[in-house]
Amino acid sequence: MLSVKGLFQNGVARPVEPVEGYEGKTVIITFLEEESPKTEDSYLQEAWDEFIALVEQCAENTGISDLAHQHDHYLYGKPKRE
Repeated sequence: MLSVKGLFQNGVARPVEPVEGYEGKTVIITFLEEESPKTEDSYLQEAWDEFIALVEQCAENTGISDLAHQHDHYLYGKPKRE
């Protein structure tokens, strides 16, 4: 089975790219709902989601629960902050 994208105009379905080897074959035509145009907010949300996924992918479990809050202590030996 092969799926190709096409257009339906004047009662005729036409693929948008060449399809070889299927001349005369039976087809099933499924009409797709058009996607709504993306808004600036949807692009920003998509970028944010990709960023969060990257952060989660790169995260390391150090076993130190207060590392972010006390980084100067662990990096430079300074006294822990309250």
